Amino acid sequence: MEHETRRSHRDIKKPFWKRWKFWTVFVVIVLLVVGISSCVNEFKKESASPSTKIYKLNSDRSVKAMLKHYNPEIKYESISGVYANSDGSKTVGLNIKESGSDLSDKMAMRNAGNDVLKTWDAFKKSRGTDFANIGIMVTYPTNNGQRPIIKVQITGNKLKSFNKSSSSSSNVPYIATKYWQRNDMPALK
Repeated sequence: MEHETRRSHRDIKKPFWKRWKFWTVFVVIVLLVVGISSCVNEFKKESASPSTKIYKLNSDRSVKAMLKHYNPEIKYESISGVYANSDGSKTVGLNIKESGSDLSDKMAMRNAGNDVLKTWDAFKKSRGTDFANIGIMVTYPTNNGQRPIIKVQITGNKLKSFNKSSSSSSNVPYIATKYWQRNDMPALK
């Protein structure tokens, strides 16, 4: 009978997955993959700031997309415009539907004024100052349904000089080319 000789631990080869070098390399690779993927996800999240996006504003659809981009929180009920007048100018009309009939009349007017300012700012950011006229009607819920509380118009020339950062809702009547509000609602202050 032959005797088996004892082999030392050094002579016995371990499978590669049981070696510490393999696990060290494996952990380093996993950490690199996780780090790179999180950097890529952060890079994808960063998009161009809204102020750099320019829209052609040559159809109701493009105006709606622009307004949704700049003011996703405002409910624009309808948008209709003429984008090729005989003199080459454009006009557009918008209806903003306010919600929250539980607001005080004063708060409803302030919200309506702020929505008008945000809409003007969106047109200015997207270079919509070539419009001959931008008309906005803001409606508010009452016991008798949605009622108009503010109607404003602004020309492209006035819109060019408009600066939202130095304006408040109380300035809307003075900035607008034409301004109307319901008599039974408080004045914008």
